Amino acid sequence: MSPRPLRQAFNLRPSLIGHPDYPAFKYTRSRVFLKNGPGQRCLATFAEHSAATTKSDSKQERVVILGSGWGGYTISRRLSPKSFSPIIISPRSYFVFTPLLTDTASGSLDFSNIVEPVRDPRAKVDFIQAAARAIDLKKKTILCEATVVRSGVTESPRTSEDERQGDEGPEASFKPPIKELRHWEQGETFEVPYDKLVIAVGAVSQTFGTPGVRENAMFFKDIGDAKRVKRRVRECFELAVLPTTTPEMRKWLLHFAIVGAGPTGTELAASLRDFIYKDLMTLYPALKGIPKISLYDVAPKVLSMFDESLSRYAMDTMRSEGIDIKTSHHVQSLHWGPPGAPEPHEMDPKRCLTLTTKEEGEVGVGMCVWATGNAMTKFVSQSLSAVKEFPDNSIYTLNGECSPAAPTGQSSWEYKKVPKTGALLVDGHLRVQLQNDDGQTAVLNDVFALGDNAMPETGAPPATAQATYQEAKWLADRLNKRDLAKTPPFSFRNMGTLAYIGSEKALMQIPHDIHDPSKRSKYLPGGITGRMARVVWSAAYITMSISWRNKLRIAFRWTLNRLFGRDVSRF
Repeated sequence: MSPRPLRQAFNLRPSLIGHPDYPAFKYTRSRVFLKNGPGQRCLATFAEHSAATTKSDSKQERVVILGSGWGGYTISRRLSPKSFSPIIISPRSYFVFTPLLTDTASGSLDFSNIVEPVRDPRAKVDFIQAAARAIDLKKKTILCEATVVRSGVTESPRTSEDERQGDEGPEASFKPPIKELRHWEQGETFEVPYDKLVIAVGAVSQTFGTPGVRENAMFFKDIGDAKRVKRRVRECFELAVLPTTTPEMRKWLLHFAIVGAGPTGTELAASLRDFIYKDLMTLYPALKGIPKISLYDVAPKVLSMFDESLSRYAMDTMRSEGIDIKTSHHVQSLHWGPPGAPEPHEMDPKRCLTLTTKEEGEVGVGMCVWATGNAMTKFVSQSLSAVKEFPDNSIYTLNGECSPAAPTGQSSWEYKKVPKTGALLVDGHLRVQLQNDDGQTAVLNDVFALGDNAMPETGAPPATAQATYQEAKWLADRLNKRDLAKTPPFSFRNMGTLAYIGSEKALMQIPHDIHDPSKRSKYLPGGITGRMARVVWSAAYITMSISWRNKLRIAFRWTLNRLFGRDVSRF
C-alpha cells in the first residue's frame, strides 16, 4: 500500500511515515498511540524541529492559539472538533484560575487546586510547549522556540523591559545582574502552519520604569509568582525570630508592602492579613504586634472600578483590620538593604528592602509585591511590529472595501496598535489590523487577538478574566457558526465584580452604570457587602472553576481550613 492511502486509512500525519520510531506506533482511526504498556498515552502533537509541521490531510481547519490563559484555554475548548483542529502553543502547559491565585499565596489552597492541564484526554486539543517568536503572515506560519526545559516560565520576568529577549522567566536576560541564559536552556526552533490564528498571550506587569522594581519586586501573574510570595512571607518570619536579628531589622522584615490597590492587590493584602493574624501569630507569639501590611496606590482610593460607597467601605474595613491603606502615594524606587544604607545595594534575602515613596521617603520592607498595571509582552511589542510581506490572501477589507485589490506602491506595513499601551488594535470582530505610512488600513480575515494584549476599537472592555472569557466564547461561537461577517461587533456584558477584603468579608458590585445613577435599577442594590458578599464570592468562584475535580477540591480545602487552619509549611 502506498504512503498516501495508508495515511488516509489511519488518519496519520505524513511526517510520521518514515520516522525512525515508525515501527513502534500502533495505528487506529482516531488516535496514534505509543506502545508503552498499560499506561499508553495519546501522541497529541508531533513536530519536526527544523521545518514547519506538516498540514493535516483532514478537512478541519487548523486553529493555532498562542497562550493558555483565559482567552486561549477557553476558545480551545469551545471550538467545534468537527470543523476545527485547535492547537495551543504556550510556554506553560496549564491554565491558571487567576481569581483564586491569592488564596494559594496565603496557604488557603494548594496550587494544584487552581490549575487545569492543557493536555486533557477529554479535549481534542493539541499542544506544543513553546514560545512564539515571530509570525509570517504571508506564509501563514509561526516561528516557535521550545521551552520545555526553560527555567522560570511560570514567573514574571524580573529584568527591565529593555534588557529582556523574551518573557519566559526571571533569567530571560542577556545583561547583568541576572546571569546569562544557560546554553542548554536554549530551545530548538521550528515553524507551525495555521489556517486561523488567535493571539492571546496576555500581558506582563507594568513597572512604569520605576528604578529597581523589575529586578527586586515580586509580581503576581502566575503560579511561580504566588509560590515566591508564599515562600518569602515564611522566610521573613523565620528570619525575624533568629537570635542575631536586631529589633529594627525585625520590624522591617515583617513589613509587607503591596503596590496596586486594584482587585488583585486588595485581595492579596486581605488574604495575607488573615493568614498572618489568624495562623502565623499563633506560631510566633513573640512577634505579636510587629507584622504590618501596607497597601500603596497612586489613586485616591482602593478598588477604583467600584462605586464610591463600596470603595469607602473597603478602605474603612481594611483599616479596622490592621491594613495600612496608603492611597495617593507615588513609589520612586526599590532596592535591597535597610533604609539609609550606602551603595552598592546588592541582593541579600537575609535582610530587608527599602521602598522609597515621594510622600514618606525610605521605608524598610521584607517584601514588595507589585500588582499594578499591564504592559505588553516582548512578542507583542517587538515581534509584532513591521510586516515583511503584505499578506494578500489574508485580507478581509482594505480601506473598508470588502473586495480589496492588492495595494500599490512600496509602502511598509505594520500591525495596528493602541498608541499609549501598545496593545493590538483589533476591529469590533476581534480581527487583527495592519496599517501603512499612507494611512491605509487592512483587516485580516484569519488572524484574531483577544484578552489583555488586544483592544477592540469599538470599545475596550475591562482588563479582567471575565472580559477575556466573554471575548473567547464570542469568537468561538462565531467561528463555529461561520457567521462572523453577519454578526454585530463584540459587546462586553458586565456580570458584576467581586473582591475579598478580609475577615470573611467581601464586596460585590451589582452591574450598574456607576457614572449615571439615574440608570440604576430600582429593585437591585448598588452592591452587597460583608459576609453575605463573601458567601457570593465563594459560591461564584467554585462555580466558575473549570473542572469538577477542582470545584470539589476547593470546597473541601476551604472546609479543612476552617477546621485545622491554613497551610504554614515553607518549601
